[in-house]
Amino acid sequence: MTNIDVWVGKTLFIPPIVKLCQITKQSQYAVSRLFWFITALDQLRIATSLTSQIIAGLFSIFMMFTASMRADMPAFSMMWFRMVALAFLVLDVFSGVVSGTWRGVEIWVLVLFAEYAATITTIPPKEDKKAARNLRASEAGR
Repeated sequence: MTNIDVWVGKTLFIPPIVKLCQITKQSQYAVSRLFWFITALDQLRIATSLTSQIIAGLFSIFMMFTASMRADMPAFSMMWFRMVALAFLVLDVFSGVVSGTWRGVEIWVLVLFAEYAATITTIPPKEDKKAARNLRASEAGR
């Protein structure tokens, strides 16, 4: 299971998260909480009953305060939760293929982005293309 988790994270989720952190100059923890907030808003968007709307609305408010008050505080992610979310994503995609109903599948993608963002320990600095090009040119000239 660990090999699957590492492969999925390094291949599918961590590279775009790192790029997003570099572009927005936000920490991986802030991005994780942002994706949890987007997940909560998406759940509110697809809620159909009054009860689910109230629960999703409360979750959205909670995640909004969490994202704003504790944005850069370290977050943690558990492998078993990521594997459960991945399993639900696979089941929802299979269900979408079979039934043609894709509503709610994106929630598991957002959850996985949020969880894998919390696993990143450091964000490498954004590579300056001009400096990298000059460095390569000076190394080639040696």
